[in-house]
Amino acid sequence: MEDFWGLLHDGGITSIAGKIPGTVSIEVSIRYLRQQFPGEGTGFKVVLSYCDQLVYQEYDSSPVEDFDEIVRLEPEILGVEEGTHPVVINCVMGSLKVSYGAVSIYLDSGDAVSVDELAAASKAYWDAWAASIPQR
Repeated sequence: MEDFWGLLHDGGITSIAGKIPGTVSIEVSIRYLRQQFPGEGTGFKVVLSYCDQLVYQEYDSSPVEDFDEIVRLEPEILGVEEGTHPVVINCVMGSLKVSYGAVSIYLDSGDAVSVDELAAASKAYWDAWAASIPQR
């Protein structure tokens, strides 16, 4: 259930809304991956159901739970630590810890996207990127 976070590599968290405990939506700006899908847009909305924890902590800083403050710190996703609970999403300057029961992913235009579709789009992008590098 947490694997998809790694597919959002290089994505910046631009908005967090909702309440804990409850449903929380996170907007992630990641233009290169979004362009693999039809329509205009720059990112995805990740909706976490039954969310009971969302805490961001920059290295050598205090944990932050306020959504607006987290967004102000501009976390950029690097990847996810597998098998952790809560889920630990590694970011450029720290880590985001989240605990939730279910997840839904949407294009920023509103259309639902499955994890498989997200994985296929990521693979297509990175395969094309690798093919564009001159071979020695």
